[in-house]
Amino acid sequence: MIQFMSPYLLGLIPIVLALLFFASRRRKSYGHTQVNTQKNLRSMFIISRLPMICLSGFLVLLCLAMARPVVPESKTTQAMQTRDFMIAVDISGSMDMEISDPEQKALVGDPNTTQLDADGKPVKTTRLTVARAAIDKFVPTRQGDRIGLILFDDEAYFSWPLTTDLTLILKRNSRLGKYTGGGTNFDGPDEAGFTKMGPIQASIDHFLELGQAKTKVLVIVSDGEASIKPERMQQLLDQLKKNNIKLYVLGVSDGWVNDSSSVQDLKKLSLDSGGKVIPVGKASAMKAGFDEINALEKSQIEVEKSTTFRDIFGLFILAGLALALAFTVTAALVREDV
Repeated sequence: MIQFMSPYLLGLIPIVLALLFFASRRRKSYGHTQVNTQKNLRSMFIISRLPMICLSGFLVLLCLAMARPVVPESKTTQAMQTRDFMIAVDISGSMDMEISDPEQKALVGDPNTTQLDADGKPVKTTRLTVARAAIDKFVPTRQGDRIGLILFDDEAYFSWPLTTDLTLILKRNSRLGKYTGGGTNFDGPDEAGFTKMGPIQASIDHFLELGQAKTKVLVIVSDGEASIKPERMQQLLDQLKKNNIKLYVLGVSDGWVNDSSSVQDLKKLSLDSGGKVIPVGKASAMKAGFDEINALEKSQIEVEKSTTFRDIFGLFILAGLALALAFTVTAALVREDV
């Protein structure tokens, strides 16, 4: 299948064709004596259009050649034993709230030491700061697995697709905290007309598109403070079970420590899917949860390592030159309509 290395140049094609169309609509002006000498000459419509057709083909092929057409020549794949993970990180406005739990603060740094920013002001430990630290703990334990990253507030934003490059995921994670805001949407879209995609549906769709491993795990890092409609919860649960996706939650906030009512919907969906809630900051709980995930079955998949391409723009140039020659000949021999 032909691909283009500079596809934006294909936008020149409609511009060129439009200019040629308007040019063809113009008519040359003739004096009365000139018209009188040609009015009885006969011409066929298609033949009279040959020069314009050849010119159009030449310019289109030139645009295609400039867009650098290539065809795949060889593809290298690698077989590996792996599991597929999607990490969905809550960046809603509530994640900017300060953490009071000392164990969660300890995950970021010494809870008894006040950190100062460049202006000498105290740096507050937010839920998002703790979430970032929890991901930094989790990702290095996934050696040999594939991980993708999604951010979400009232809709999901893809940060990176499934990859074996854990360093890249950690680098993306280090940039969290630049923005928080909006509400929290776990269950969208729904049949009531809410169209924004939530992190659960977005992850399921991504697993269906690129997931290959038998074991698929969705890890939501969140304060969990949002409800899920009962009918939508059942729909999401059915999809999770059908596609063998387990939902784990890295719970950030005092709500998970106190098991408050605000986190019950996400907790129920996690447990019903075969996953569990891992309260962030609880060292024993985090170790047990990570060990449980490590025990999940790996399966063999094939991932593409590299693909080589062969340039074929020369073929387009040769074809264009042939049409340019045809244009020169037809423009000399064919009489245009008067």
